[in-house]
Amino acid sequence: MASEPEVLRRKTTAETVSELIRSEIQRGVLQPGTRLRQNDVAARFGVSTTPVREAFALLQADGLVRIDPHRGAIVFHPTAEDLTESYEIRGALEVLAITKAMPNLTPDLLTDMQSVIDEMRQTEGEDKWVELNDHFHLTLYNASEMPRLCSMIASLRDSSSTYIHMFVSHQPLDKRADDQHQEILDACKASDVRRAQRAVRAHINHTVKELRKFLKEQESKA
Repeated sequence: MASEPEVLRRKTTAETVSELIRSEIQRGVLQPGTRLRQNDVAARFGVSTTPVREAFALLQADGLVRIDPHRGAIVFHPTAEDLTESYEIRGALEVLAITKAMPNLTPDLLTDMQSVIDEMRQTEGEDKWVELNDHFHLTLYNASEMPRLCSMIASLRDSSSTYIHMFVSHQPLDKRADDQHQEILDACKASDVRRAQRAVRAHINHTVKELRKFLKEQESKA
């Protein structure tokens, strides 16, 4: 039986490997449908196969990979219906998050978020835009002081992040999204809960509509 320090060290290694793979999936380095072989991943990161297997389990729990009994770990390839379901759930959770966050949004935080939107409007790099996009939403939602809610939202956002990266890398950045972010922030500045709820719903509906369209276009080219 492994000693406690060994267990803790292995757990830390598994989490580290899962974060490295997660980043590659989110950035599109590992494309949907890619098979992840334990031995290859272990060799690439200089670890044994045990933490790699545990990392795959962590990624499966977050919906980023699926484990096939015969083929092993495979980067999850959602259908248009999968994305729709994910965004419908996100819509409900993110509306709740912005509602609970509203009383806790300080002037300094709102000023910081305005700077984020301004930077998003100026950036031409897809990876940077996606990073700022996540930062904007999750910072607002974290003000809800409901960590489990925010964890669920972050997990759902992770599961669709590959397609966000693919989407923004195949066409000009969607400036309508920046306008929608501004509407969300303006509602928060005005402490208008209903307006913020409507803005979040509209933003999510727009995003899933564009992603479904993009995904079907990609499938038709395959």
